[in-house]
Amino acid sequence: MSTDTAAEPTDYILNRHLFIVDNYYLLKSMDTASVDLICTDPPFAKNETFIGGLTPPLTDDEKQREIDKLKEWGIRNAADADQNNLTWPTGAATAKFRDIWSWEKDVLEQWMNEIKDSRPKVLDVIETTRYTHGEGTAAYLAYMAVRLIECHRVLKPNGSLYLHCDHTANSYLRLLLDATFGTDNFRNDIIWSYRTGGVSKRYWPRKHDTLLFYVKSDKYKHKAVQERIYYDKPFFTTKTDDDGRHYADVYIRDVWDDIKPLINVSGERTGYPTQKPVALAERIIGASSNPGDLVFDPFAGCAYVPVAAENLEREWVACDISPRAMTVLRRQFKKFGYAVDGVAPEGVLAHGGTSLARADVTILGPHELPERTTFEEDIETVKPLSPRTYKVPASIFTREEMLIFLLGLSGWRAWCCGFANWKIGSSGRPVIEHTTRNFELDHIDPQSKRGRHEIDNRAPLCPSHNNLKSSRRVHLDELREEIAAAGELAVASVDDLVELAWARDQALEHWALERAQRFGSTLPGVG
Repeated sequence: MSTDTAAEPTDYILNRHLFIVDNYYLLKSMDTASVDLICTDPPFAKNETFIGGLTPPLTDDEKQREIDKLKEWGIRNAADADQNNLTWPTGAATAKFRDIWSWEKDVLEQWMNEIKDSRPKVLDVIETTRYTHGEGTAAYLAYMAVRLIECHRVLKPNGSLYLHCDHTANSYLRLLLDATFGTDNFRNDIIWSYRTGGVSKRYWPRKHDTLLFYVKSDKYKHKAVQERIYYDKPFFTTKTDDDGRHYADVYIRDVWDDIKPLINVSGERTGYPTQKPVALAERIIGASSNPGDLVFDPFAGCAYVPVAAENLEREWVACDISPRAMTVLRRQFKKFGYAVDGVAPEGVLAHGGTSLARADVTILGPHELPERTTFEEDIETVKPLSPRTYKVPASIFTREEMLIFLLGLSGWRAWCCGFANWKIGSSGRPVIEHTTRNFELDHIDPQSKRGRHEIDNRAPLCPSHNNLKSSRRVHLDELREEIAAAGELAVASVDDLVELAWARDQALEHWALERAQRFGSTLPGVG
C-alpha cells in the first residue's frame, strides 16, 4: 500500500474537462485503468424531486451562455435535451433533479443484459432488492450498477472509490459495491457527522451521511490524516504551540465530525440543496491520491470535487447531466481564485494568497466524448462462493427412534458400561425399564475421525461416559476398555456388553428396510 510517493504529473488529455453528458456514456468511452481516485456524491434514492435556485441568482448572460453551448451541440430545446439524456436548463433553478425511480421508466434492457453478462452477483443483489424493498430501489440500484461497474474498470490497480450516500440506500449500495469490487476490497464506511436544523421528535434526528470507501486492490494509496486537539491542561502526551496552548496530534478515525456542513450564508454556497463542502473532498483526495493523480467525479453538479482537486494540485475530470453545472463550476472556480476564460478573478485570493491563472476548464457535450483506446475486459475481483453446505438431519430416524431401536439390541443397556434404568416389577423384583430416559446418543467411530452420522454408527451411552467419550474422542471399543480398567462396568465384563459389529449390521439392515418403505429404495435385496 503506497503512502507517500508522489506521482509525476501525467498531463492527462482530459485534465480540467467538464462533460455535460450522462456519465454512463462518458465512462464507457474512458480508458481502462486511467483514473487514480473516484470521489462522488450520486443520487440517494430519496424518492423526492430537488429544486434549488442559484446563489446569487442566474444572470441573463449566464443563461444565454448555457443556451449557446447547447446549440453548439445541436440541442435546441427540451425535447433535444431529452434525446441526449440531458436536463434542459429551465428558468433560474440550479437544478431540478427527480430522485424518484421506476423499473418501467428508468431501467434499460441493455443495462440488465450487461449486468447479467459481466456481474451475475450484482444481478442477484438487484433482484433480491426487488423482492425485499420494492422495484423503486431496485431500479435505482440498476442505474448505479452499470455505472459502478465501469467505475471499477477505469480505476487503476492502485485506485480507490469514495461513494457518498445516506440511510436511504446505503445498505443496498454496500451490497452492490461488495458484488462489484469484492468484499476484500471494502475499507470503511466513514461517518460524516454534522449538526444542522430540522430535527424530529418521532425518531433520533438523522444527522450523518456515509462515505463508502472501496479500493481496486491491496496496492491502493492511503495516507493517515491527523488533527490537532487542544486541552485546557497539559498531560504527558501533549505539546505546546507558539501561543502556549496544549495540544496533541491524533489520527482521525472513521467518524468525521470536524468538517462543518454548508449553511445558507456559507461562501461556498451554490444553491444546490444537497451541496457538500470542499473540505470534505479535500480530506478524501489528500488521503487517497498524490499530486498529479487524476480524480474523477461522475456526479459533479456542485463542483466541490473539481475545486478540491485544483486546491491539492490533482488533475481532474467531471461530469453532469445538467448544463447548469457549467455555470456552477465557473462560479466556484472564480470564487476560489482560479482563472476562467483566461481571466483571473479580481479581489479574490486563492489558498496560496494570490489569484491563480491556471489553464481554463474545457466543457464538452454528449457528442464530444473521448475515444477509448483500451478494450481489456474488467477483471472480476469478487471471489467465487465455496460449494454450498447445509446442516442436514442426522438420519431418516429421529433421535428417539434411534435410541429405542439401538437399546432394544442391547437389552435396554448402555453400550458403554451396561448401565440400565431399573424399576420394581409386578413380581416385586427389580426389572430393566424399557425407556430412553438417562441415555445419550453418541458415535461408535468419533466424528473427528470422519465417523458416519447414521444409525449404524450410533450408540446409546450413559450420561457420564458420554461426556468422557466426547472429551477423549476415541472409538467406543477403546472407551469400553478404559471403563473396565476403572472398574465402572455395570456388568461382569466387556464380553457381556452388546457386540458392536453385530449391532452395526442390525442397524444398517434396519436403515435399509426403513428407507425402502419410506422412499422406495433400489438397494439390491431391499424392497
